[in-house]
Amino acid sequence: MITQDLVRQRVRDLPSLPTTVVALGQAIADDRCTVDRILTILAKDPPLSAAMLRVANTAGYAGDARVSDLRTAVQRLGYDALVNLGRTTAVIRGFRDSKHLDSTMLWQHSVAVALTSKAICRLQGNRAMEETAFLAGLLHDIGKLALDRCFTEEYAPVVQAFLAGEFIVDAEKRLLGITHAEVGAMVAENWNFPPDLVEAIRDHHVPAKGAFLSNLVNLADLMVRTRIPFGPADEALVVSMEELPAFHEVFQPGKDFDLERLTFSIDDELEHAVAFVQLAFKD
Repeated sequence: MITQDLVRQRVRDLPSLPTTVVALGQAIADDRCTVDRILTILAKDPPLSAAMLRVANTAGYAGDARVSDLRTAVQRLGYDALVNLGRTTAVIRGFRDSKHLDSTMLWQHSVAVALTSKAICRLQGNRAMEETAFLAGLLHDIGKLALDRCFTEEYAPVVQAFLAGEFIVDAEKRLLGITHAEVGAMVAENWNFPPDLVEAIRDHHVPAKGAFLSNLVNLADLMVRTRIPFGPADEALVVSMEELPAFHEVFQPGKDFDLERLTFSIDDELEHAVAFVQLAFKD
């Protein structure tokens, strides 16, 4: 069995966010931040800037209007979206390699959950939560990659059980005594992410009543898995959204909600996720 203390010790050796991304986060926290200040920071990391520009041109961000330069990207996307693009690109590029997991499939799933979480906020008119929802969805499964990298030998039987049809959380509890959700929360803590984001990663399989972000990621995760199965166990997964506790936590009674529109929106996001990850994986 793997202890939490051992996990915390080993996740410190995982790739950290690039100094460019950290500096961007610090800059936008300053009310006096300007576009020129953002561009000065990005100029110090040309590979990351180029990758961010490619991702900014995916349909999920740019639509039909292509972004040809970083200044336009900053002005069009806004600071919060730009920082999350930087984080997304940096995290994916830092965790492209995996010993036992299919990292491309995992990131496509994670980006699909991120885009779906963001789309739900947009449909609700909850613009303030869009980028936080995106980041929570993106990182909800980061613990799987952390376990695969930090505990390679121990995680191999878990992946074998997963490929044989067992739900991965059940296999992790049985074989390791700890889940990827718990480990992912420790990674987020190590990266100094805010408490609500840490909580959403930790609780995305068992969200607490009243925890909007955790329930949102739980709902988006299930919706994506029923459309693009992530492993054999998901191939038989059938859910009725309106019977899910998370559905009623995210969509409060009395608020107008177009379920058909949400369904079409999610199908679009799945296509965007594939392109998004392909671009982020490029050198």
